Amino acid sequence: MSSAPNVYSAEPALPVLADGLLQHSETTETSTAPYNVHPKSDWDLKADWSKGIQSSGQGVFRNGVVLAFSRLQGRSDESNEYIAQIPRYLLIKQLRNTTPSHESTAFIIHPGSFEAFAPRTLLRDLQSSSETQPGLSREEAIRILDSVQLFPVHSFVNAAQAIGKVSDVLQGTKENQEQSSESTRPRKNPVILIVAGLDYLTEGVIRSSNPAKGAAFLTATLRSLTRLSRVHADLSIMLVNTNGLGNSNSGWEKHPKPTGLHAHGNESARHPLEDGIHSIFHSDVSSLFPTLLMKTLDQGIDTHFLISDAKGTQVIEVIKDRAGDGLGKWGIWEQ
Repeated sequence: MSSAPNVYSAEPALPVLADGLLQHSETTETSTAPYNVHPKSDWDLKADWSKGIQSSGQGVFRNGVVLAFSRLQGRSDESNEYIAQIPRYLLIKQLRNTTPSHESTAFIIHPGSFEAFAPRTLLRDLQSSSETQPGLSREEAIRILDSVQLFPVHSFVNAAQAIGKVSDVLQGTKENQEQSSESTRPRKNPVILIVAGLDYLTEGVIRSSNPAKGAAFLTATLRSLTRLSRVHADLSIMLVNTNGLGNSNSGWEKHPKPTGLHAHGNESARHPLEDGIHSIFHSDVSSLFPTLLMKTLDQGIDTHFLISDAKGTQVIEVIKDRAGDGLGKWGIWEQ
């Protein structure tokens, strides 16, 4: 038997149904961006996020892999809302397309202070109309939220234990489906698992112990997530990282360096790129993963999205796509 600590041996992180925590006040928010992107460009991520999460092997946002969203330190808003907008958009888009079912269609594990996936926020987005879809009624939205389970956690151990609970639920559902006959088997909805702030929670392990122990715990949990993504073909896993990549540079705004879009000559070559993973908008950042925590986190990610600001506009780019051909794609976030 391994002597490694069991990260799942803790008090359970109890799930909470999203519709049970709703308040009656909702607000709507919109954002604008100054860029005009040429509509006929296969590098533009807009076509991918307009389709939402696709089946395995199709599109950049797809199930069967571990997706992750990170921001850039010192170059982007540090709020939870900033980093969570795009994952939440994908979640809402998929929830709108689910069929009524008694089974859970989404699991959200997040630190207790993380408000970007709060029930009132999800309800607001479900009720909001877009260019392609009308908003749902409050009753319809609450009915959908009844299939969303929230796991507020306060430590890495609680988060790892919550992932284990989700794994048990998914395995039980899979076994029930396999035991049912083809004629009576109900249509199964795709499932989303969102884990927010896993990097932040790992820091708690590092502070109480050391970086090596934090990396070991994180590696074990990332392997569990990878296994889930491979075993359950209809599952989409999204990590929402809150700490940011790269080194924070508070003086950058006063003395900006050329970015990937506007650098000339060999400016970007002055800064070595680690492992070939870099930002096309911030080529002066020598390493996106300067710490053991950041490097360990990226190793467990199949498709990594970086969110930052370029010329006052929020952009999202694919900095890694281990299982597809999305590397280098980017888009202007205008939702």
